[in-house]
Amino acid sequence: MLKTTQLHDYHSNHAKMTEFAGYDMPLWYTTTTEEHLAVREGAGIFDVSHMGRFTVKGKQAASFIEGLVPTGVGQQPPGKAFYTLLLDEQAGIIDDLIIMRLGQDDFVLVVNAANAETDMRHIQATGIPAGVEVGDMTATSVMIAVQGPKAQEALQPLTDLDLSQLKRFRCAETRLFGERALVSRTGYTGEDGFEATIIGPTVEAPGKALEAWEKLASSARPCGLGARDSLRLEAGFPLHGSDIDQKTDPFQADLAWVISAKSGYVGSAKVAELRTRPPEFVRRGVVLESGIPRHGFDVLGPEGPVGKVTSGTFSPILRRGIALCSVRQESSEIGSGVKVTIRESVQAGHIVKPPFYDEQLYGWKRRRNGN
Repeated sequence: MLKTTQLHDYHSNHAKMTEFAGYDMPLWYTTTTEEHLAVREGAGIFDVSHMGRFTVKGKQAASFIEGLVPTGVGQQPPGKAFYTLLLDEQAGIIDDLIIMRLGQDDFVLVVNAANAETDMRHIQATGIPAGVEVGDMTATSVMIAVQGPKAQEALQPLTDLDLSQLKRFRCAETRLFGERALVSRTGYTGEDGFEATIIGPTVEAPGKALEAWEKLASSARPCGLGARDSLRLEAGFPLHGSDIDQKTDPFQADLAWVISAKSGYVGSAKVAELRTRPPEFVRRGVVLESGIPRHGFDVLGPEGPVGKVTSGTFSPILRRGIALCSVRQESSEIGSGVKVTIRESVQAGHIVKPPFYDEQLYGWKRRRNGN
């Protein structure tokens, strides 16, 4: 039987539903394109309660997490959120995640739904030191992403926290719709926005979670997984299981920027070895002149295959097919021409560095640009 989130009753009454990571989730409410554009131009809300939320607390919590991820945890002050990776000993990417440092010894890890059980087993197998408590609050909290240039306007009426003072990749404990909550200025759409976790509601007793969602739905468009995927791809963000996995290391994934100079974390010896030589394959974006690329399609250079599409879709902003691809290093130059096999046809395109949209017009940077 599929699992459900605290907001399932609303979704099943309003949305086309689909299975994802063992959950019955909304695919779309109207159309993926409408919801996609609503986020790029205004505000949209996503139920992301299916994502795993782990707590790590105690005097040794920071040093414990320091040993789990390649990012420098000690450099992150309380109130900071950061994107990082869980690696295996061969530097394969077990998962990508957001870590919120709420206090000196108080962390929340937000992991992908499909990998939550694997991640918890990995964390426990690493050896939890005495004095550190690792918990799972996935089933006892609801997580809503509010995304888009009008996200602050949509979320502000539900909280006393002055959202204008919460900078990008910062987090805070607060109350939301009267309930204890966490709010971070994060998201996976490329837009400005927030991820709000209300602590307490369960599937059996959704309580204020449904009321908060319905309140948000009066000023922001409910969106499904279809728009969440097209938005993250248009922003150039990788999806674990498609663009990255345990066969991919951070250098192949173009995610070496999360790696600090430290050592001693799981996979650090292999990372040091990989750092000495360029990867054979790297992640790049491709824009096609025609057709919609999909996972597994071949990317062709002048002499033949040079890589694979790892995820592809139709971009509502560009009105073209776009893809994230794994391509050979020597064929990855930005602007170079490639072709992609789409079933029985071959479509021309070119290599780009994501995001796929004009950052003067779309995405969180336009706020900085004054638009």
